[in-house]
Amino acid sequence: MNNLSHLAIFIGRNKFYPLFCVFCVTLAFLYTDPFTHLNLRYFVSYVGAFCGLLCVILLAKRKNMGNLIGMLAVVAECYANYLGNNIGAGLPTFYYFGSHIVGLITWEKNQDTHKNVKVRSLSENAFLYTLIFLIAAVFFNVYLTNAMGVENTVYQLITNCFIFGLGVVAQLLLMMRYSFNWYLWVILNVLVIGLNIYTNNIVIATQYLIYLFNAIYGICEWKQSESKQTT
Repeated sequence: MNNLSHLAIFIGRNKFYPLFCVFCVTLAFLYTDPFTHLNLRYFVSYVGAFCGLLCVILLAKRKNMGNLIGMLAVVAECYANYLGNNIGAGLPTFYYFGSHIVGLITWEKNQDTHKNVKVRSLSENAFLYTLIFLIAAVFFNVYLTNAMGVENTVYQLITNCFIFGLGVVAQLLLMMRYSFNWYLWVILNVLVIGLNIYTNNIVIATQYLIYLFNAIYGICEWKQSESKQTT
């Protein structure tokens, strides 16, 4: 396990890592054959994926610039999910946008000498509140989806609800600098990959496959930082 952690950090810190991520999502976009027929959903997804990849990589590295780029990414992602009727995956982006603004301010005030954000540990009480908030967010998305009259299959509805709940909670923990946020992103990324394969969006599926690795890298990077702060 320790060797896998070192491997994830080695890859995540490599200067070619961001280029490789963008290359992969570009290949996925080209797979949609945009030069023959440019699909708006795929194009917007690609723009969101490009910005989103840079955002999550910077956040995993504890760099505040990730919050700024994140605001650009969520606008594109929201529209792409709307075009695919994935309301549960699209609604949190409004919240993400606002949280990135809060993150810009909060992270700026809590940086170490290397301009990296300082990491916090999640207490037992905070974990309980996180679980309650997650359950409430899931049921809130059920209500919103029905209120908006969006047609979803049972699988799509359930998956979207958990994506919504996990996204809201994970983003909150991320902006509050809790390292536990990355575990929730791992679960969310797996759900989003499955959902976009189900709804036939190869661009977003590829994007979140990279996000999945980046979340694992985030766990390792933030845990290492957390241990250094406590020693």
